[in-house]
Amino acid sequence: MAERDIEIKVDELVRRSNEIMRRLRALEERDSIIEARLGSVQDAMLRMTEDIRKEFENMDGKMKDFENRLIIANNEIAKIEKNMEKMARKTELTELASLIELYNPLKASFITKEEAERLVEEKLKE
Repeated sequence: MAERDIEIKVDELVRRSNEIMRRLRALEERDSIIEARLGSVQDAMLRMTEDIRKEFENMDGKMKDFENRLIIANNEIAKIEKNMEKMARKTELTELASLIELYNPLKASFITKEEAERLVEEKLKE
């Protein structure tokens, strides 16, 4: 009977050992899966980080371009303002138009120099 007890105990130890080994393999498989997932997450994070870095560089370039355009636009506005100071005002143009209208030879009754001389000669002859 002692042999039977030893055999039962050895069988129980073998069964427990096999169960522990099965559990250990399962844990190792889970560990491998977790490591693989972690590796893919890290790779994805690296790709995303690189994409974000490139996007920031792109945005930085666009902002610098926008800043340059804004500076150019401000300079152009300043030039236009200076030129506008030199331009005639509406009242000045209206005054000039009325003077042109006043001295318009088609509407005014001006005479030429020759006509004036001829009239003077005619008056002198009389």
